[in-house]
Amino acid sequence: MIGDVLGLIAKEVARYIDEKLQLPVGGKKSVILQKPANLKGEFSQPDNTISLSLINIEEETGIRDPMVPKQVINGKVYKQNPPVNINLQIIFIANFPNDYTSELNAITKVIEFFQQKPFFNQENMPDLKKYGIGKLSFKLNTVELSEQHNIWNLVGTKYMPSLLYKISMITIQDSMAPAGEGVVQKVDIKSDIKKP
Repeated sequence: MIGDVLGLIAKEVARYIDEKLQLPVGGKKSVILQKPANLKGEFSQPDNTISLSLINIEEETGIRDPMVPKQVINGKVYKQNPPVNINLQIIFIANFPNDYTSELNAITKVIEFFQQKPFFNQENMPDLKKYGIGKLSFKLNTVELSEQHNIWNLVGTKYMPSLLYKISMITIQDSMAPAGEGVVQKVDIKSDIKKP
């Protein structure tokens, strides 16, 4: 599901950028969902693109429900563990190796996109419905220079024009599973209390 959702985001940002800028993309997508580094740890983003990559997943622990709901279906007890709510840290990297101005303009357009569309819901992105997502909100994430150094080591290259965003919130919920316990059919109440 995370990959599908990030793919939808990449497609929406690409549509906006393609309308606003004439980037030297040569018939390719302007925004792609891709790992920034290959298996050797080397930067692998194609030239003249903006990549969207997942940097981190963090659990939103403040709203976790500890209750395990149970339901009886056809005489069997089923349970469903509480959902896991997560936030995603993503990075957009502009890679136009022969045109620094295009890199900066592309990053500016990504900022503009999220300024005019700071959240996705089922009205402005109906595809969210099939993933059970009601709303995603986007916040520009500013990090210290020392932390940026760690991010670029992770990405496998030197600094390039880029943006970090935090996406709140995706709920991961599996379907109900058998609880391994039977249904209470009868309750016997016995009392040892004697009447005076």
